[in-house]
Amino acid sequence: MYWMNFSIRAGFSWPNVPVEIPFDGSVVVLSPATAELACTASLFDSAGVEFDEGATRLSKFLSRLAWSQGGGIEENFALGTNDLERPGRLGRGTYATSAWSDVDPWHQLYLPSPATSEASRALALFREGMTLNSESLAFLSFFKILNVVFPNGPSQQTWINNNLHLVKYGRAFDRLSLLRTQHDNIGEYLYVQGRCAVAHAFSTPIADPDNYYDRRRLRDDLPLIQAMAESCIEIKLNVLTTDSFLANIRYAELLPPEYLVPTPGSNGRLRYGQYGSDVC
Repeated sequence: MYWMNFSIRAGFSWPNVPVEIPFDGSVVVLSPATAELACTASLFDSAGVEFDEGATRLSKFLSRLAWSQGGGIEENFALGTNDLERPGRLGRGTYATSAWSDVDPWHQLYLPSPATSEASRALALFREGMTLNSESLAFLSFFKILNVVFPNGPSQQTWINNNLHLVKYGRAFDRLSLLRTQHDNIGEYLYVQGRCAVAHAFSTPIADPDNYYDRRRLRDDLPLIQAMAESCIEIKLNVLTTDSFLANIRYAELLPPEYLVPTPGSNGRLRYGQYGSDVC
């Protein structure tokens, strides 16, 4: 097959017209939903691609896009197609649609290029955490990002405690301020009462999905562990957040390949490419 297509639901604003984005030697097309068709992400490979390989590559793209845009992306279903001229046309079905409005395509797009498999895995876990409709499982996904870098509980706790100063505002800062009045060791609290309580179902502590106190506590802790996970990805795995990336290139003479801008393509779609390159 030439196309791998995902019907998706994005946790951020989606382009209101089809756009092309280069990725991994292929092209990804993002298409908005219509009255009949689903919102889709489609990967095209002119050499052909097997189903599982195409789905894996497209999933990696979506994880990078989710990191760039700071939101989750849910995959409803996948379909391979063979029309060389256009991506698959996937019906909307009865799946939930995004609460975000479609908007004009991004004037600029940061699409990170993680240098290691560990960094790529961390971005996948980040998208998973941003997408899950479960406070406890989202908490676990974010905490697993620390495990990509640090092999055991003590090292994860130490890293958290040594980097809490990076949390400076928002819900994560408010939660941290409260926890500091209740716990002397924040890293240990997040590991034992969060990570272990969610992952285990035999020995205490246990986070009971039916216990609303547990659910509310994990929901309140979620912004803090998310902030710790984002800092770990940026500091230890060298994948900049969008804010950091844009700040770094503000005065750069040569823009990096992760910085993409759109121009009209010959097929009617907007085509993203590196600023000033022949691709555009």
